[in-house]
Amino acid sequence: MINSNWLALYTKKNCEKSVLEKLTALGLHCYLPQITVVRHWSDRKKKLQVPAINGIVFVQVAIAEKNQVFQVSGPVGFVHLHGKLAEIPHHEIERMQDHLEGRGVIDQSQYRQGDAIYIEALGCDGVISKIGSNQLWAKVKDMGLTVCLKTA
Repeated sequence: MINSNWLALYTKKNCEKSVLEKLTALGLHCYLPQITVVRHWSDRKKKLQVPAINGIVFVQVAIAEKNQVFQVSGPVGFVHLHGKLAEIPHHEIERMQDHLEGRGVIDQSQYRQGDAIYIEALGCDGVISKIGSNQLWAKVKDMGLTVCLKTA
């Protein structure tokens, strides 16, 4: 039986898409959050889909069957929090999907540098450290991260 929660799986460097394909082929329900970036070379520019969280693939599998993921090459181990397996509720994965698909766009005009902001995709508070033409950067102290948020 599938657990309604998700597990975060560490992968080898740059193996996220490969692990996703292999685990999906095994019949496991997986999610790899991706963003589109523009990479510049000397002769061209190209839009690429890259993982939003490097080295992580989310897997929805029963805890008792979690070791199935190691039947393929690429997975390293599961993310643990306070010595326990980190389980991500399904609504958090949906919230991340919504944000990455543009349904979580922020109105930039209401914020200034130094303002506090609630980052719905992560479910936590941050402080705006930089404002760009269509992006905000917010520091999330609890996680030690700076995240880039798309604005309207």
